[in-house]
Amino acid sequence: MTYWKDKVALVTGASQGFGKVLAQQLIQHGCHVVLAARDEHKLSATASELDADGTHTYCVPTDVTNDDDVLRLLESVQQKYGRLDALFNIAGISSRGLVCETSIDEFLCSYDLNVLSAVRCVQAARPLLEASQGHIVNMGSLASKSASKFIGPYAASKFALAGINHQLRLELADVGIHVMLVCPGPIAREDAGTRYAQQASDLPDSAAKPGAGVKVKAIPPQDLAAMVLKGCEKRQTEIVIPSKARLLFAISQLSGAWGDWVLRRFTSS
Repeated sequence: MTYWKDKVALVTGASQGFGKVLAQQLIQHGCHVVLAARDEHKLSATASELDADGTHTYCVPTDVTNDDDVLRLLESVQQKYGRLDALFNIAGISSRGLVCETSIDEFLCSYDLNVLSAVRCVQAARPLLEASQGHIVNMGSLASKSASKFIGPYAASKFALAGINHQLRLELADVGIHVMLVCPGPIAREDAGTRYAQQASDLPDSAAKPGAGVKVKAIPPQDLAAMVLKGCEKRQTEIVIPSKARLLFAISQLSGAWGDWVLRRFTSS
């Protein structure tokens, strides 16, 4: 019997990418998984692929930037299962661009999807998670700790998410809710190197690369998902991959100039 058997987990951004891989591993561990994403057709296709007989999945089409949608999502979880053991805030958006050339609307979009969506879900899920003394996992990035050039509003929103996560960790400790921030480098994907081609067309070639050219190896999503689930079991506060990135973060805290120098050394031009 695994830790996750017969537990109930909610995964946002579950129809593709890392959210889909994480949902798959939860299902393999015997967990009941609520799949949430905006596109109903992609969500249904994902559920059919991961759980053909529908035993372990429940699809709730949801726009996590919409207050009413999020409230309906958690009401559906309450009605279907009467409990919730883990909330995985995976939905998000990344970008390429220069801060001085990025519109305020783009900043607001990034902030809403990368930060406020997690706040909405946490606020709605808190009663159920307090009852189960469950888990909140927020999907950050190495950009939650150290900005890179050419990533537009992404770092600003991921830094904000890290701040929210820290506050939640302190705020919810007394009621037994575990809060964890996951800060990975680039996650391996089929469209790596091409997904930002249009956004980065006027930027150096490195901007279109995974991690905006930071020299770190892409992380297999299956490996990261396993680390996340194990981190929940151990009630870790944070996961940073690769772990050597912590050295850069420490140097940056001591000296911004030194941190910038190290970052430039490990970023392709």
